[in-house]
Amino acid sequence: MDLSSDLKTWLPWVIRIRFVIISFVFAIDYAIQQVAPTSSDPHSIVYLGMAVILWYILNLFFLIYNQISQDYLLQAHLQIYADLVIITAIVHVTGDLDSNYFSLYLVAIILASILLPRSQAFLVAGVSFILMGSLLELAYLPSLYSHFVSRHSFLNVFATTSLTPVDLGTLQVKIGVSLFGFFAVAYLSSFLAENLRKTGAELRDKSGQVASLQAINENIIRSMRDGLITTDLEGTVTELNPAGAAILGCSRLAVIGRPMRAIFPDVDLPDPFAERPAPEYARTEIHYRNPQGERRIFGLSASPLTIPEIGAVGCVYAVQDLTLEKKLEAEYRLKDRMATLGRLAAGIAHEIRNPLASIAGSAKVLQSLAETDEDQQKLIGIVSQESERLNKLVSDFLLYSREQRFEFREVNVVALLEETVLLLSHNPCFHEHFRVEKRFPDHPVRMMADPDKLRQVFWNICDNAVKAMGEQGTLAVEVKDLDDREVQILVSDTGIGFTPSQLEKLFEPFQPGFRNGTGLGLAIVYQIVRGHGGKIHVQSAPNQGTSFVMTLPKTPAAEEIGRLQASSV
Repeated sequence: MDLSSDLKTWLPWVIRIRFVIISFVFAIDYAIQQVAPTSSDPHSIVYLGMAVILWYILNLFFLIYNQISQDYLLQAHLQIYADLVIITAIVHVTGDLDSNYFSLYLVAIILASILLPRSQAFLVAGVSFILMGSLLELAYLPSLYSHFVSRHSFLNVFATTSLTPVDLGTLQVKIGVSLFGFFAVAYLSSFLAENLRKTGAELRDKSGQVASLQAINENIIRSMRDGLITTDLEGTVTELNPAGAAILGCSRLAVIGRPMRAIFPDVDLPDPFAERPAPEYARTEIHYRNPQGERRIFGLSASPLTIPEIGAVGCVYAVQDLTLEKKLEAEYRLKDRMATLGRLAAGIAHEIRNPLASIAGSAKVLQSLAETDEDQQKLIGIVSQESERLNKLVSDFLLYSREQRFEFREVNVVALLEETVLLLSHNPCFHEHFRVEKRFPDHPVRMMADPDKLRQVFWNICDNAVKAMGEQGTLAVEVKDLDDREVQILVSDTGIGFTPSQLEKLFEPFQPGFRNGTGLGLAIVYQIVRGHGGKIHVQSAPNQGTSFVMTLPKTPAAEEIGRLQASSV
């Protein structure tokens, strides 16, 4: 228990209490003298006023000294013993045994018990008794002497008749009661003060532990990667951690005080109070559009917020951003399907290609015979045409199923796109109502890549864009030199776009979007982009056009280049 810190707290309080006590002492005595004057010394109120003024001056000194000194124990002793001296003077000037201010000694003892250790409180009680007893003995010494002389006749010659006899019994009772009262008050007040100090110390320890636990809990909540939202029983948000604010895409202050229904409109929120067979609550997946307009997929779970002594006071919602996880799952499923279909395609292609070559050769021989009529020639032409289409499909199968071989060298991406756009403008499918917007940087954008594979990627995407626009539209081709590590290529059209179900399976094989298409073009595009260590994603909506965004590293990782070069040997 730190006595110095307690004294630092209590001393200013004791000084303020002393000002109140001084004011009450003088005010009460002055009021008594005005309302019911006594036959005592009329100058007693003057002497009392002088004592009170002296007490005021000392208290002001104590107040100033408390601000400049750090020796709080010395200050406590000075204040208590100075109080005893002033109280003795007040008792003397207000009638000694007849004084109404003996209780001020008890106040001094109580203050000593608050400020000083228990042994020092008993010492103050003893000093108070000595001062009071000495005061009474000195005040009534002549009367006591007269009483003593009257009991011894041989001393009567020394007795004076002008002295009033003292009531010795009253004096003895007063002294005895004061002795008992002083030490009883010292005992009780010091006992209470000691318990108060112990309780205060324990309370400070508990407060420190609570503050530490609160800090730990707050740090845990602030350090969570998942979002945490608390609400009251009415569903109004009361707290949101930083991770939750980042996931929701808004500030904490913008969410607190709002209903959960307003934050997640058109969403069937989980009910934390619903009956469940197990305490674990299943996570609900919801779709959310943040204030920036981005669509996100969240995992949302709820549980009651309970306090053992009270019960349920609200709800706790845990929010996880599953957008990237869902995207990775879709990519994984796509890769798995593509690998399976690739192996299947390779086996089928090898089994079909040789009979298909025989069919095509036989059809050409039949077409050269003169005996065939016009209908027969037409049928033979259909066989040849379909054989070529099937052969192209088989070739694409083999290209897709076979591990891609890359020959990396430094290329200028801008030049490759210029070539693709030039070839596209001379394609029979390119109408005069088509417009091409090129947004290229002024400087060459160089990177390590397989130029033939990139040409194939650019051609497949641009050719699909032209087919999607029909008779007219705008094709936008853009190159962004992001930094020293990546290049971004954007190809956008104003065509028919894709539906959400089509977007989900866009890069899977056998997903033709146009007549006479094999459905392998975009699957090969995806394969080549991934083979360069890049990423590709599509933004599209029905009748709102499509944008292909490719992000390619300028220099693929060394181990990737080694693996791809090894596969080409």
